[in-house]
Amino acid sequence: MSQISEFEQLCKAQNTAQISISQGGKIVFDRTFVEDPIDVFAVQKGIISILIAIAETRYFLERYDAMNHILTPEWTQLSKPDEASLTVEILMNMTTGMDESLKAKGTMGKDWAYNNVAYQKLKEALEIQTGMTLQAITEQWLLAPLGLSGMTWRTRAADGEGRTFSALHSTAQTLRAIGDGLLFQELVESSYLDQLESPGKSTNPAWNLLWWTNRAQSHQLPGRHEIIERALLPAAPEDLISARGLLGQHLSLSRRHELVVAQTRLRGEGVSDREPGQTEFWSAVTALYC
Repeated sequence: MSQISEFEQLCKAQNTAQISISQGGKIVFDRTFVEDPIDVFAVQKGIISILIAIAETRYFLERYDAMNHILTPEWTQLSKPDEASLTVEILMNMTTGMDESLKAKGTMGKDWAYNNVAYQKLKEALEIQTGMTLQAITEQWLLAPLGLSGMTWRTRAADGEGRTFSALHSTAQTLRAIGDGLLFQELVESSYLDQLESPGKSTNPAWNLLWWTNRAQSHQLPGRHEIIERALLPAAPEDLISARGLLGQHLSLSRRHELVVAQTRLRGEGVSDREPGQTEFWSAVTALYC
């Protein structure tokens, strides 16, 4: 069996819905096992990061803007001075010094804590500053310039706390095309990728501006306090940046290898919700394309 055939079998075994890989801007591997767009979960954070970067180039907002200059004050349960210190960048870096009830917990600007509730405020800020819906922003700034369609924001059912968040549905093919747009500077300048590749300055250096960077020598995982003393994906290229979601779904880029990998996945028997089979997956990718 060839390496490509073995890789395809691995993707099937890992409950892949779609996978699309390009190198040098050309598609080198593309498989669709499920036709419909998939809820890509936290991969959406990478998309929001791109939209914020584009919003900066269009003078709608800056990462250093105070959130209180955009949102109505007292949107948190912090003291007024602490709330006034929260910036767009602090929310992107998950160093808000808050728990998910938006109460004080940890040191703002330093302690990393995966905060999905605070993160939602970035979507709200984009809509307020542009006067457009998140769907319209996505279509006009990402999809239309790249000749894409089929990426939609949908409202999830309320969680246990009665909160409703928006989910991003996409195919791996659309995500990969967006990755190519990033790689070849069709969306934002290369300085944005420079920042994403650089380790963050929080207690979790593997997280920077809503993306994961493989250059960091340690990392934390969402919902866990343990610091793991190794790169996030040891089998992947050192310069990899990755927007990652539940089930191991991801949009990943390596500039050194001009490589873009996008994968959507489904829940299945024996498949972990978090990061199933990443060493095996990335060992196969690097053997084929690096």
